[in-house]
Amino acid sequence: MKKINTILFNFLILTIHSFYAQENTDNVRNFLNLKFGMFIHYNMGTYHAEQWAYPFHDPKDFQPSELDCSQWAKTAKAAGMKYGVFTTKHHDGFSLWDTKVSNYDIASAKEEYKNIDIVKEYVNAFRKEGLAVGLYFSVWDRHHGVEHGNINKENIEFTKAQLTELLTNYGKINCIVIDGWGSRWGKGPDFKELPYAVLADHIHSIQPNCLVINHSCRADLAYTQVVHYEATHGQHIPYDNTFPSQQGPVLQPTWFWEKGYEKLDLKPVDEIIDELQYTNQHYSNYLLNAAPNNKGLMDDNVVKRLQEVGKKVMLSKPYKRLPKVENPHKNVAVKTSSNLIPSEIKNRNLLDLNLFTAWQAHKDDASPWIELDFGKQESFNYFSMHAGYKKTIQKYVIEALVKNKWITLYEGGIGTFHEKGAFKEVSARKYRLRVLEKKGIPEIVELTFAKH
Repeated sequence: MKKINTILFNFLILTIHSFYAQENTDNVRNFLNLKFGMFIHYNMGTYHAEQWAYPFHDPKDFQPSELDCSQWAKTAKAAGMKYGVFTTKHHDGFSLWDTKVSNYDIASAKEEYKNIDIVKEYVNAFRKEGLAVGLYFSVWDRHHGVEHGNINKENIEFTKAQLTELLTNYGKINCIVIDGWGSRWGKGPDFKELPYAVLADHIHSIQPNCLVINHSCRADLAYTQVVHYEATHGQHIPYDNTFPSQQGPVLQPTWFWEKGYEKLDLKPVDEIIDELQYTNQHYSNYLLNAAPNNKGLMDDNVVKRLQEVGKKVMLSKPYKRLPKVENPHKNVAVKTSSNLIPSEIKNRNLLDLNLFTAWQAHKDDASPWIELDFGKQESFNYFSMHAGYKKTIQKYVIEALVKNKWITLYEGGIGTFHEKGAFKEVSARKYRLRVLEKKGIPEIVELTFAKH
């Protein structure tokens, strides 16, 4: 009898695990079927031309004099977008709702603005247009000292309290995009001092179906439910991507609006459409950032450009099922002219979609190069590269081996952490990058080829 009870118990446990696993898979697939979304960076940085705002600005500096979240939502819908993600709190710690655990928030703004709950305005406006709702939240909080080396019970509870407010007071939240937690930049907490499960489990205890999409700067589902490829840091969806993912480029030059952006010619329509189509064909959503101005409105050029996008958008068919997740670039072999001696400096680091690892040439290598063998003919017309932060590569060339002859695809100058370029489509098995001029030890964090 005891043996039968044990078998029954184990069967029930397996059934429950299977149910939750399937529910999670369905939840991820439903999210990926949204395809196209609007990232909205609007916070204290908007008023100071700071992408990482100083964390002790006067709350009265935040003056949304003509705030119109309905305009944002209508613009998103006109573009063919299906969801939004809004910056409730950035790294400086200023909250755009009346948080009960801090006075550094919209409730401390000028009298005419302090009763505006901008998170509520946003979610209501997007839902009214039939759009799904996502929130952005920075765990790294420079105002309240939630950062690497200072993670304790008090600021973990502070973070949980703010997440509870966001997930309790605004109805169903499809996803919460988290930044400043295990990221490559800044001083946010790492996963040793603040394990992923601590916040993910807390979020799911309130809204089980809210996806946790963490900017962990690595393609690893141990730290996120959906991989977020950091497009502005040289990460790009690989040609063989199977990770459920999201990629977030910018419409304007930076995440937050700055004066003068209203006069710019923005990201071209055809470029947006090409990127969107590629993204959707590779199990990924396209989350395009459109930043409101210091009045709380989308500039006319933003509205016009997104309306132009909407006239050309044709989203791909919904996914009926998702593939088995496998490591990207699994069929690609890497050769390099040299490697820096330490064992952790490996040539495959430049293909692992992990911003914490990199390939570096040997210090005595006069003419560094890397060669990628894709195992068979692959067609590409675009590359994305993170060449480190020190600008050690001064000049480089990208080539393909066609009919046993290396042909030039692209010539580049100083390599930055956000290199990208288009070239005439070519089909080849082998591609390579040669460093023509250098200053210091050349480094490549990521190199990805794609066909847009």
